[in-house]
This record gives sequence, C-alpha cells and structure tokens, in this order.
Amino acid sequence: MSGFGAQPLGTSPFGVGTPASAVEPPNGPSGSRYINPQTGDYEVDPTTRQFKQMPPTRQRVLLAVLTRRDSSALPGFGVRLPPRMDENFEQRVRNSINQALRHMTEVEKSLLVKDIKIERGLGGRARITISFRDLVNGTQDSVTV
Repeated sequence: MSGFGAQPLGTSPFGVGTPASAVEPPNGPSGSRYINPQTGDYEVDPTTRQFKQMPPTRQRVLLAVLTRRDSSALPGFGVRLPPRMDENFEQRVRNSINQALRHMTEVEKSLLVKDIKIERGLGGRARITISFRDLVNGTQDSVTV
C-alpha cells in the first residue's frame, strides 16, 4: 500500500520533525494596539516583537479625532475640520472635537476633556493636542494629531 494510508498516524507527513517555537507572549499590562498618530499604522515593539500597546481610552480618543466625520459605518462618528483657517477656525475645531468625543463625555461619562490646544502651522496645517482625564482609571492623558 502506498500513500498516506500506509503510514502510522503521527509519523508522516505532518508528524515528523521538531515543532516550531513561537515568540513568548508579552507579560505585563496589555492595552489596545498602539496607533501612530502621524501614519495611522500599528507599530511593533522591537524588544518583544509584539504590537505596541496604548491605553484603551487614548486609542478611542485618537480614533475619534483621526476619523473624518461620516466616513465610517457609524453615522456621525468622527471630526469635521473647517476647510479654511479663518478667524473662527479654533472655535470650529474645538466644537467638532467635542462633538466627536460626545459619546465618551456625555453618554458613557468615561472621559473629561480638560483642554484642546490648537497650534496653527505653515501651509494650512494645524497641530491639535487634546488633554483629558480618563474617568475609567483616573489618569491624565493627551493625544496630539
């Protein structure tokens, strides 16, 4: 008899050899996957070779402010930034960010926005820093986009 039927179970073709070893799972606290605010990509920790981690609330704030309003499957989710940097730019940005975080601040009551700092840059770009208190674990944190 030839083929797979003639071999005793576990000796071939899948049962011979040394099993491959896997990377040890990370130890310590785990959060949510780290998202790079500039690239929007996940990153790998070079030491552990696992995905970098960030606190879950920081990730949720970052996702809310990096998402263009009405571009996701969740209606009304995200930020709508003003098309021009006029004299009302800062107030419009603050209003849009507060609206994007409303589900966390008013509905879930898991977040308290402390400050929204807006720095105008060259070429119509702005840097926005949102400082907040995570009411779930009581820590202060911030996100810059």
